[in-house]
Amino acid sequence: MKKMTSRLMLQYIFSYLIIFFVPFSVMALILYHNSVSSIREEIELSNLHNLNHVKNLTDSRMQELSKIGTLISYDPNLTPYMIKMKENHPDAIKSLDKYKENSSIITDLYLYYNEQDHIYSSEGLMSTNTFIEYKTTYTEMKTFLMDIESSTYPFISNNLKLSNNTTAYIYPLPSGAVEQYGSVIFKLKDSFFKDMINNILGTYEGKVFILDHNNKVIATNNRYSETIDLNQIEKIASSKKSFIGELKIDGNSYSISSVNSERSNWSFVAAIPTEQFYGKVSKFSTFIWLIILGIAAAASILAIMLGLYQYRPIKKIIEFIKNKDESLQFTSNNELDTVRNTLENIYLNQEQLNKIVLHQEPLVRDQCLMMLLQGQMDKYMQSEGLLESLNIQIDGPYSFVFTTELTSRQLSTIDMKKLELSSSSLIKEVTIFSVELINNKTMVYVANGNSDNPSVKERLINEFQRILMKHNPNPKIGVGETYKGINHINRSFIEASAALEFAKLSEKRDIIAFTEIDELNEKMWIPKEYLLKLSMSYKQGDAEIASETIITLFNWLRDNSSSIHLLKGMTYDVVNTITKTVNDMNVPCNFGKIYQLIERQSFIEIEKNLIEMTIDICAEISKTKESQKNQLEQNILDYLTNHYAEYELSLEGMAEQFGLSSSYLSRFIKEQTGTTFSQYVWNLRTDEVKKQLLQTNSSIKKIISEVGYIDVPNFIRKFKNSEGITPGQFRKLYTKATE
Repeated sequence: MKKMTSRLMLQYIFSYLIIFFVPFSVMALILYHNSVSSIREEIELSNLHNLNHVKNLTDSRMQELSKIGTLISYDPNLTPYMIKMKENHPDAIKSLDKYKENSSIITDLYLYYNEQDHIYSSEGLMSTNTFIEYKTTYTEMKTFLMDIESSTYPFISNNLKLSNNTTAYIYPLPSGAVEQYGSVIFKLKDSFFKDMINNILGTYEGKVFILDHNNKVIATNNRYSETIDLNQIEKIASSKKSFIGELKIDGNSYSISSVNSERSNWSFVAAIPTEQFYGKVSKFSTFIWLIILGIAAAASILAIMLGLYQYRPIKKIIEFIKNKDESLQFTSNNELDTVRNTLENIYLNQEQLNKIVLHQEPLVRDQCLMMLLQGQMDKYMQSEGLLESLNIQIDGPYSFVFTTELTSRQLSTIDMKKLELSSSSLIKEVTIFSVELINNKTMVYVANGNSDNPSVKERLINEFQRILMKHNPNPKIGVGETYKGINHINRSFIEASAALEFAKLSEKRDIIAFTEIDELNEKMWIPKEYLLKLSMSYKQGDAEIASETIITLFNWLRDNSSSIHLLKGMTYDVVNTITKTVNDMNVPCNFGKIYQLIERQSFIEIEKNLIEMTIDICAEISKTKESQKNQLEQNILDYLTNHYAEYELSLEGMAEQFGLSSSYLSRFIKEQTGTTFSQYVWNLRTDEVKKQLLQTNSSIKKIISEVGYIDVPNFIRKFKNSEGITPGQFRKLYTKATE
């Protein structure tokens, strides 16, 4: 069992793990991919943003230089004509110094006019040869003049390098003209491009390129030791469009970002090794994986706990089954199969139990109705749940009882179930339950419904009499009063019994209600209905109703007796009624003591002593009736045992013999033996045949005839169906086995 438990428990755990990890794995991969992609995109966008920032800053600075160049071209102190005059040189130098001081990105500026052999700067006047020799990297005049006079638009010169390899920005005068008459050479600060490029890269190592309008590199950085093919960079810059992506250059993978300036037509390109990019991504991905693994570990623990929690009810069910039935063998390797098989067995057993209950239903109902008639409400309430399961409910608010007496022959021929169904269909508002009193051949009917209308009650009794007349041409019916609830059904029963006794003495009326007895009785003596009710309560052993009736009688005597002698005579009549009833019931009682009480005691003491005596006598009557019932039941079984071999034995004959209805006798035999009357007789006869086959040498035909079976071939056929072999084969088989 331990092996099966761990196996099913693991199935639960694995199922929860699978349920969790399949969607979790997909979500983790999506999360990881999106996180890595977002980081990469963020870095690339950051680089692109930095490039745009540098581009805007560069455009702003170049615009500043262009503005200075424009101001110089319009400055009256710096015109080609004015600057030729020596007396104007100091003013020209001051003006150039002023323009230099107004800019934070230039360290000096030089003014050159075509066809003049001098260079003007904020530092003073120098010859062109001196400027070329000491201020530039040129070696000859011709090359200098070619470069400086070749463009009509401002540009960064790749050839002209001022002292200390400083970048030079050349502004033609005037800018944009077909012919230019001079140029302004701006000497930019050493850190001008360097600082901007470093701001682009940040903490990354890589290359940043600034390319002019001709896609020539005018600035780059030296922080990255690897060389990058400039042709690829120039090719990217030639598109003059923003670009972001990944390229392979010289076999190495780079993340490339590129922007273009519409103002200067310069291109700004940043190339960062992909391995650096993935290095940062790798750190973040490690963090992501740690989070994912942490969630997976927590989810695994949760899945295990859920698996154990879901398995616990199954485990408890198995333990419950084992504790309830230790003999139960678990043949399946799966507890669920075991539970299913157990439930199937329980269901099958329940079906068998239901069949048994259905067979016992009439007896159970009769027993419960007898409890109501005898006033045993505690016992009835204990059986109420069973009655509900059998769909037998007395749930109407009003009930009354009516009784009728039948002969033994009538009881044996009437189908009580059919009679009850016919009676219940008379009026829709009323349901009738019948029970047979086996001690006095009386049928009692409990009518239960939603109305206490006397006309409905009268119509029901009349219709019932009409149905009953098919079996009894002159039926006498006694009817008790209608009571609310079921607590007083026993009172209505006593009243109906008393009314039936009065009806049997009456020659004029067949149906008499208890309330009519007083109207039919003479008024000068004790009301007959009181004496009949007292007698019936004694016969039923109902001490409560008998005591109440005695109190009612003595109250009537007090109110209606005019003389002591008449009162004493009526008291004797009450005692005589009790004495006669007890004597008829064959219950031992000291009648002499009763009459002595009347002679010696007061009226109040007589009443008190009669009530005390009534309680004892009714208890004894109840015991006697139960004993008589048990004896009757035992007599029935003994009768079957002693007479099963008689040819004329039948259910109807036995019912008449014992003064019972055939239906009641059939139900009783089924309850006591578990089989029907016919099957029980067959079993008795078969057992006797088997005994005779083994113990005697009589012929099979003779043996079968002696057990009350005339049709020998039919008996042999039925014997073979039940035993699997014929009587002759049975004799041979078991005779040899005993030898």
